[in-house]
Formats: sequence, structure tokens, C-alpha cells
Amino acid sequence: MNLLTKNNIIKNVEVPYDSYNYAQFWEKRNYEDQAEKIALKKLFQKIPSSKRNLIIDIGGGFGRLGEIYAPEFKKCFLVDPSEKLLNLAKKKLKNFKNIEFKKGSGEKLPFKENSFDVALIIRVIHHFQNPEKFFKETSRILKPQGFLILEFANKIHFLACLRAWSRGNLKFTKQLESIDQRSPKSIAAETIPFLNHHPKFVINLLNKNGFEVISILSVSNFRHHFLKKVIPLPMLLFLESKIQKIAASFYFGPSIFILAKKIKPEDFKIKKE
Repeated sequence: MNLLTKNNIIKNVEVPYDSYNYAQFWEKRNYEDQAEKIALKKLFQKIPSSKRNLIIDIGGGFGRLGEIYAPEFKKCFLVDPSEKLLNLAKKKLKNFKNIEFKKGSGEKLPFKENSFDVALIIRVIHHFQNPEKFFKETSRILKPQGFLILEFANKIHFLACLRAWSRGNLKFTKQLESIDQRSPKSIAAETIPFLNHHPKFVINLLNKNGFEVISILSVSNFRHHFLKKVIPLPMLLFLESKIQKIAASFYFGPSIFILAKKIKPEDFKIKKE
């Protein structure tokens, strides 16, 4: 079965984050890594077995999450624009024979329409001011009634709200524009963007592009250096698992996971703020 488009050759050019050591970054963030994997497992349970044939991991990087989804699906595609990260992923996931690695961008995927049952976009859209192109392209390559699992950096997490309120910005949670977390120096140097998005902004874009939100989880809810230092990791992860659904009702954590289903836009109304 050939899912690729005819013009799927992408030139081997360096991408902005080729010089960044993502594997080293995650070595020091075991709690966050495990918290995200807990969330993924929970959301996979909501996807029927009939939709567990083909999954695409868009921006899958060095393959951090491959060991979680590979046992759940018959065939997996890990896609990333970085040749360097794809090579690392191939080594990391060499024991999984059902994963295929493909160079490509989330804004222009080298696959035919209606190819996949499930798409993952994890830790990707914080690099984009407006992720709508990702959602349009993901909708294109997903089969009807296919599922999207999306993660994004949460603008209105608890600590961010406290900081905003302490500065007198009492309307912070109602301001839907995204916030660039880069320093003025980094912005001037035109380094890769890093944006925190408002959950309602993201949900509105999903609705606009033919997705219905099925479930929301608040993730990495205890991501604070003091808590990670004084509370043993097993206890942190136990609490994390218990609170992810509850905390999602008020977008507590710094990371939000959404499970959405691709449906016809005319089948639902876009929620108004």
C-alpha cells in the first residue's frame, strides 16, 4: 500500500533545530517525559480498535514516543524535517519493525489524502504563531472519522495566571493571543519561535478545520523544580495520573493534550467565545 504522493522528495537542508540536543534535553526531564506518556496511553484507550491501523507522528524528532505508539498500531510513520533527528530515531527504534521514517514538514506532508487513522502532533505547534496550516494538512491526510492527538504549551497555566494577576492583568485568561516566550535578544536574532497558546484559541482553530474535541488532559501539572526535588518520581507520576482529567477543566498545567476527531465542518457549530 503506497501512501506517498508522487512529489515526495525533500532536499536535505538543515532545519533550525538541527544543532539542538533533544535527547540530552529529555534526560533531565524524566517526570515530564513520563507524564506525557501517561497522557498518550489514556487517549489511545479512547480510540477504537478499528482505528488502530495507521498512525503518523508529525514532528516525531528522535523517536521519543515511538515505544508508546508502536505496540498500539499495525503501521507507524514518523515524520520530521530533520535528517539528523530521523537518523537518531532509526537507531532508537530499530527493534520496532512496524515504524517507517520519512522526511517531511507538518505544513506539507508527503502523503495522499485520507491515508491515516490517527495523527500525533506533540511539542510542535509552539514553534508557530498560527498553527492552522498544520491542522489543515493533518485533516487532509486523516481518514474520515480519524483522530488527532495534539499537545501544545498552555498560555494560561496556573503559574502564568498568578504572574499575570500579580501584575494587575485580571483579564489574562480571556486574552486569546499567543505569547512568544523568547527573550528580546532571541527575537532580534530571529531564532526559532517558542509560543504558548491559549486553549480556546487552539480549540477554535481545530473546530474551524473540521475537528471535534473529544477529550482534554492537563499534563506535567507538577512541573516545578521544588516539587520534583522533594517528591519521589513514582509519587509524582501517581498524582499526575490522577489529576490530568480533573485539572483539564481549568487548564491548570503547562502542557495541554487534546484528542479530536475529524468530522464534516457542517456537522457542528464553532463555539463562540
